[in-house]
Amino acid sequence: MKNIYKTVLVCFIALTSFKQNNAQTNNKSFTITGEIKGLNGNLYFRHPDKEYTRNTPSDSIVVTNGKFKLTTNISKLAMIRVFPSFKGPDKKLSKIPKGGRGYFPVKCGYIMVYASPGANITIKGEAKDFFDAYPSGDAFNDGLAKVNKLMYPMYNEMGNLAVESTYADDETKKEEIEKKSEIIFKKSIDALVNHIKNNPNDLSSAWYLNDLMLRTQITNEQAEELFNLLSTDLAEYADYKDVATRVQGIKETADGSPVPSIKTNATLNGGTFDINSLKGKYVLIDFWGIWCGPCVAEMPEVKKFQEKHKDNLVVLGINSGDTKEKIQAFVDKNNYGWIQLMSDKNNTPDNFVNRFNVQGFPTKFIIDRRGKIIKRFVGSGEEAFKMLEELLKS
Repeated sequence: MKNIYKTVLVCFIALTSFKQNNAQTNNKSFTITGEIKGLNGNLYFRHPDKEYTRNTPSDSIVVTNGKFKLTTNISKLAMIRVFPSFKGPDKKLSKIPKGGRGYFPVKCGYIMVYASPGANITIKGEAKDFFDAYPSGDAFNDGLAKVNKLMYPMYNEMGNLAVESTYADDETKKEEIEKKSEIIFKKSIDALVNHIKNNPNDLSSAWYLNDLMLRTQITNEQAEELFNLLSTDLAEYADYKDVATRVQGIKETADGSPVPSIKTNATLNGGTFDINSLKGKYVLIDFWGIWCGPCVAEMPEVKKFQEKHKDNLVVLGINSGDTKEKIQAFVDKNNYGWIQLMSDKNNTPDNFVNRFNVQGFPTKFIIDRRGKIIKRFVGSGEEAFKMLEELLKS
């Protein structure tokens, strides 16, 4: 059920950074005070100023009779997602499929909040089968609440349909659910696009535009059009900068374009790498992560190509989402000897994921001997390998 899963599944792990640039103030603390009817257990979040691994537990917020208060320091404006224990006393907020394994992560299953130094934020609402609860307290959160009040009910309906589809016992029923999903999916995208058009001054419009681009739910042309409508008053914030970099990446990574410049020390050994040094050979750029099952599954094939065509082909791996130590251990263990770069999650020239407008993993680019992009491949690398084989024969 493609549109259900396109909407509710998180397919682009660790691509979106929530860190924002904002003028720092003397008061580094912020406070969130909340009252959510029907909330039974504690809440959790990940602090934007802290580094977490996949095994690091999230920070907790104690909830008593649906009420809670969090006061902590923060260095600059950032979006925080506050969520329940999905298998605990508030599992009614989870979209759990038949069999009870895992859940469909939907936006309406957590509360989105903009936190900043000195902010006092209030969250009020109800925990139904989704978080019908929203922040207030400043323009950032008022705008965020406005869009989420519009979108959360639709996300919830699609999440419920995703669960229902796992219980459907025949194809006719599945098709009925798919049709319902198609209608709501289109409605949700249209509503969000119109909201961005009508609210170009809201920072949340930039965040949601970036999300639409990541999920390939709008065309590149639509993305450029919507970006051009955003107020340049938002230009100091990372959400805006992320979209700006991606829109520029659309243009700079079109087939036939010179590959974007890469000159960096974001290598495993700290040495300098310049992509211009690879001219004269074909280059396979492979965006990957250890967390990405399809990426890891294809790497033996990448190794085979690298060894078979070592005189005419250079493989350039660009990792996102893993630590240097973890990458080094992984490539050493598997004897993957090609060049590896590490994409930064902040808005810097080393954020190669944004600069190349990478929207899913794995993504591969084939670069010709002159340094021009031949083609981009998203997902399975089978077609990329076929094209490389033909190119390297000539």
